[in-house]
Amino acid sequence: MGEEKNSEGFVFDHRVDEQREDYVTNQLIAYNLAHTTAHVIEQHEPLPLHIYALDAGGAIRGGLIGRTHSIPQWLEVSVIWVDEQIRQHGLGRRLMEEAEREAWQRGCRYARLATGNYQAPEFYEQLGYSLYGQLENCPPGETVYYFWKEISPE
Repeated sequence: MGEEKNSEGFVFDHRVDEQREDYVTNQLIAYNLAHTTAHVIEQHEPLPLHIYALDAGGAIRGGLIGRTHSIPQWLEVSVIWVDEQIRQHGLGRRLMEEAEREAWQRGCRYARLATGNYQAPEFYEQLGYSLYGQLENCPPGETVYYFWKEISPE
């Protein structure tokens, strides 16, 4: 795809361009910084958060992947997985607790995540997460649920 000109005189360029991407992103960041209260919150470096549960032989039996401070004071959990053979024995809960504890130590006060209808959204409710939205047909035939929680040092 190339350029397209509309009746208002704008040219719409569909090419991927990293310089333009950086420019547009930085313009939005500057606008957001001028209009948000985030600048009054203690800033922390965004960091990845990985926790792996290994068995006695060193094999991965579960894991959690997330990041802290992409949004100030927030933990975002993007992946949590437990080997099917050992599900329902508390390992998922322990992974979440470890992530929340580490996030708290990094200055986070909230956590968020998204999960599918077949991925046990009730698990997160049992951990104290609150549903704040859902998106039907994402992908078609499935529902994504969005959860959040205020975390504590315990």
